[in-house]
Amino acid sequence: MHWPSGAGPAGSTRDTGGVSSRRWLLPSVAFVATRLWLLAIPFGVVPYLGGQLVINDVTLYTQWADILQSGRFPIGDEMWQYPPLVGPVIALGALIPPNPTMGLVLLMLAADIAVFAVLLRQTRHGAREEGVWAWVVAGMLIGPVWLTRFDILPSLFAVLGLLALSRPVRTGIWLGIGAMLKVWPVLLLLAVPRRSWIRAIAGFAVTVACLLAVLAVTMTGAASFATEQRARGLQLESVPAWLFLIGHHLGWPRHFEYRYGAMEVMAQGTEVVALAVTVLGVVTLGALALLRLVGRLDRCLPADIALVAVLVSMVTSRVLSPQYFIWVAAVSAVCLLSAATVMRPVIVTLMPVAALGQVLYPMHYNWLLSDGWNGVAIQTVRVVLLVLATGWGFWRLLHPGDGVGEVGVDALEEVRQPA
Repeated sequence: MHWPSGAGPAGSTRDTGGVSSRRWLLPSVAFVATRLWLLAIPFGVVPYLGGQLVINDVTLYTQWADILQSGRFPIGDEMWQYPPLVGPVIALGALIPPNPTMGLVLLMLAADIAVFAVLLRQTRHGAREEGVWAWVVAGMLIGPVWLTRFDILPSLFAVLGLLALSRPVRTGIWLGIGAMLKVWPVLLLLAVPRRSWIRAIAGFAVTVACLLAVLAVTMTGAASFATEQRARGLQLESVPAWLFLIGHHLGWPRHFEYRYGAMEVMAQGTEVVALAVTVLGVVTLGALALLRLVGRLDRCLPADIALVAVLVSMVTSRVLSPQYFIWVAAVSAVCLLSAATVMRPVIVTLMPVAALGQVLYPMHYNWLLSDGWNGVAIQTVRVVLLVLATGWGFWRLLHPGDGVGEVGVDALEEVRQPA
């Protein structure tokens, strides 16, 4: 784990003889109980409002599995949204008994268990239990999309990358694998200390290049996902789409259309707004990279930088699906492993955003589609809190407090790495 020496709980000593029962038993019981509940929902074992909706994507995965197992990607399918490494993973997941649908969900559960185990293992070396509990609770806040979407798997590699920062090449490898599953883990390279950037980027680049080469040779259409969504608009739940939800109640005409696997807002000005937020995202992330490069963020915990980068990408994205908060959960859990994090209030602010996302989907998605005041009100709260948390996180990076010293590679090397 990568926090400064002595940044663990006040007065604590590292447990070199094994994790105490208090440290592993309660979170493990809670983890098992919550995951059994999440596992039961998609298959109708327990009642849940809109529960059957969450299985839609997994059903689509099983349809793709037949194509992928033949050695080609779903070329020409606008629903195909993942980088190429997802292809063989879906193909293999669909082979897990008892059936392809359940097999893919069980694959996500395995990744979920792996994240939990990696986080729990850090408590042996002085990490705070808050990080472990954050991962457990996040599943309940986000709801059944936790196991019925693909976002836990790249989150696993994001966590491994953040926990290996004292070995930057390894970090680059983990993040490279994660980015080949879903692009966002590339943002976590901003968390790498300046002196380690070249090695981490080299590890990342070599990993991505090797995976792309292997997939290009073994499968047809490995790069097809990159060209099939150029015309993607504003998803209903995205931050910029909120302007059109409010504008409609003020007389601005608009309608919804199902495109690229999501309900998109169709109205005059959406293209301009979409371009503006994309530019804003690039500029803001560029500013974050520049601050990192010139040493302005040397006193910040790397995971804190990673969290802000992820939040910026979400706020300025054309899409904001509920499962994106799995990314936030993963990085937040790593932040909360350390007492040195300054993101605790930011993470607390994000919790109702994730929970209200579950209310809107899958419980009451019709509230948004029908322009009901309740749906607009909930989405307004979500957008305001998400934007507030992002701005607050950026501000706290620039003002980490006088009690936090530089967090560099030397400090990271004092802590053992996960297997």
